[in-house]
Amino acid sequence: MRVLQSLRSRKYLQRIVLSFMLVVVILVVTSVVQYFNAQSKVISMQNDADRKLLTQINYNIENMNGIVKDLAISLFNEDDMIALKSGTDFEQSILKLDKLNRLVATSPYLHSIVFYNSKQGRYYSSLNHDLDNNQLYAAISHYVESHETVPKLQLIPMELDGKEDSFDVFSFFVYDGPSVNSVSGNFLVLNIKPTWMLHNLEALNALAERENDVIFVTDSEGKVLISNDRMLPKQMDIKNSLLQRITSSGKMLDNFTYSHEDKKYKVTYLTRGLNDWQIISLQDYDRMMSNVRQLKWTAAAVTFSVVLMTVLISIYFSIRLYRPVGHLLTLIRRDGFQETNQPRDELSVIASSYSEIMDKLKDLEKDQAVQINIAKVYQLRSLITASQSISEQEFLQSREQYDIDIEPQGSLVVALVRIDNLRDVSSRTADTAMSLLYFAISNIGQELLRRRYSCEAADMKSDHLVFVISKSGGMGLDGLHEVFRDMQGTVRNYYHITFSVTLSSVFDSYRDITAHYSQDLRHANYRMIVGKQAIIDPDRVKNNEECGQFHIPQELERQLTDGIKSGDRESINDVVLKWMELVRTFSFENMFSALLHMVVTLNNTLSEMNHNKLNPVSVNLQAINRRILEMETLEEIHEVLMDAIGEVFDKRQSGRDEKSRLIADTIKEIVEKHYSDPDLNVQKIADMLRMSHTYLGQVFKEQEGATVVDFINRTRLAQAKIYLEYQDLTVTEIMEKVGFGNESYFYRLFKRQYGTTPKEYRLKSAINRNS
Repeated sequence: MRVLQSLRSRKYLQRIVLSFMLVVVILVVTSVVQYFNAQSKVISMQNDADRKLLTQINYNIENMNGIVKDLAISLFNEDDMIALKSGTDFEQSILKLDKLNRLVATSPYLHSIVFYNSKQGRYYSSLNHDLDNNQLYAAISHYVESHETVPKLQLIPMELDGKEDSFDVFSFFVYDGPSVNSVSGNFLVLNIKPTWMLHNLEALNALAERENDVIFVTDSEGKVLISNDRMLPKQMDIKNSLLQRITSSGKMLDNFTYSHEDKKYKVTYLTRGLNDWQIISLQDYDRMMSNVRQLKWTAAAVTFSVVLMTVLISIYFSIRLYRPVGHLLTLIRRDGFQETNQPRDELSVIASSYSEIMDKLKDLEKDQAVQINIAKVYQLRSLITASQSISEQEFLQSREQYDIDIEPQGSLVVALVRIDNLRDVSSRTADTAMSLLYFAISNIGQELLRRRYSCEAADMKSDHLVFVISKSGGMGLDGLHEVFRDMQGTVRNYYHITFSVTLSSVFDSYRDITAHYSQDLRHANYRMIVGKQAIIDPDRVKNNEECGQFHIPQELERQLTDGIKSGDRESINDVVLKWMELVRTFSFENMFSALLHMVVTLNNTLSEMNHNKLNPVSVNLQAINRRILEMETLEEIHEVLMDAIGEVFDKRQSGRDEKSRLIADTIKEIVEKHYSDPDLNVQKIADMLRMSHTYLGQVFKEQEGATVVDFINRTRLAQAKIYLEYQDLTVTEIMEKVGFGNESYFYRLFKRQYGTTPKEYRLKSAINRNS
């Protein structure tokens, strides 16, 4: 223990030891990296081998299916088999069975061949199999009758002995038409020995040196169709665990690890194979990783030996190198050394540690103050938004614990502060700066209000601040008006912004804070009529709140319509002002309805005027509505409306639309004639027309919704597409022929326009024409 304590106090000795230990660390890290790299390489190589094996097995199964398919189709369509397939003469049919027997006898994979003759209503089959024919016919007949759709040209597991836990053959049906009975009712069944596929699977397994692995094939329902000689792990629930995980992965070819009864397996699978069969391989994970583990233990033994030797040597040399310093430190301690301004040595660590502890204590105090402030803000927000649910005991406890400056008894007022022109202020101010701005406003407000009242402020994180003001005695709103006017002036002078204030009525219970906060949120919307930097109290908006009407006189609407039609700006301005004065008397909900009604009237009037005009004047109703909703006062909304009306008048008076259309059409005609000129650009077209290239580009984009450069490129690309389809030219020749000088730029534009490269487009076009 003393040795460890002594080592901790000797920083210089630690540095020496750590310098030697760096070699040890590098050695250990290198060994670990090599081990994990080897493990990763082995797993990656094994995954590739597994995928190749399963892909080959799937290919062989498909190849076997193809062999059976070719035999079945040729046999079903063979002229000698007509007597068996559809002949009416029973004796002639019997004579053809000998060929079936020979075919089954010479085939390594056929179990039996069965024809069903619908005209005779009989089954005919080869005889050289170990099963009673009646049992064979009954199994096939039962399958056909119990399935509405019998799969055609597919290997189907068939149970001939009536047992549900296994199957005897793979049956392969061939018939005319889309279903068994859709044409003649005749069909051919080739019964394939399962051992044929099993032997192939075992041969592949042996070739890949995977005799100890479990490889099996299941159908889409999880039933095992083919398995090698090794049995599956005992008590493994294939259907409910392994196959369920394979199905949920959604991947066609993948692998994962699987644990069962304290044993780990590597599972590789291939799904969506022939007939939706699944091929699954299980490897013993421990056996697979045996070489890696052997490498791990070898590397661990070597590393441990080297590390141990290096550590011992490092300690020896460290002690030898540190001995003079240690001797000096012993002398200093024996002489009662005290910290001075002498050069830093081992003992100065104590002073450094003490300084660090003090700094940490100060940081902890700051963190504690921040946490207390966060908790206080949370309590204030809870009080503001849910005061009804806070009991008196909880309120008093929070007030005492977090030093909340709100009187428990007396008069209270809730004040809501909202910054004017918030959109503009936010656009030029970062989010963190906005938080600091709200913090500054709340501090200034609390400093001014606490000269007369008790007060707390909370940033509600919803574009406004809330002040809860209280006083043990009576309180009037006039005094608050005076304080908030001073507060507005101070903030305006320091931060060059303004804000509006909404005051609630005076109440006497903290439980009513939330109700008056909600009232402030509503009354704050009346900034629209009272203007910015306003102080809104309930008396100021009382008439608006009591106004329930929403009616615009028809005479006013008619005057607006006549003014628009006549183009009299002065009369229009008078009508809009009258409309605004009427809006000032409405409740908040009806204000926007009345304003939007004016926009609709404007749009309807224009529609009526444009009915018989060749070049109609249009107005973007959606843009006007959006701008109105962004404005904060009626004066600003009045400017928006007059700007929109002025734009309409300007469009009517200037024939700008006709001229712009003519310019756009001329530009399009020039581009269509001179697109092959590689120097064709906006400036050259502007020189042809003797116009400013800036004005020309603006007019074209306004009319066509695209720039002149985009139209030139689209025209060139369209012509290049035609050359690719019908001309035997190289891509470079086509590029130069349509006016492009840069090959990479041409390829990039062509792929962006048509989603493919020019060469791929030419190939696809040729395939489509020949198909």
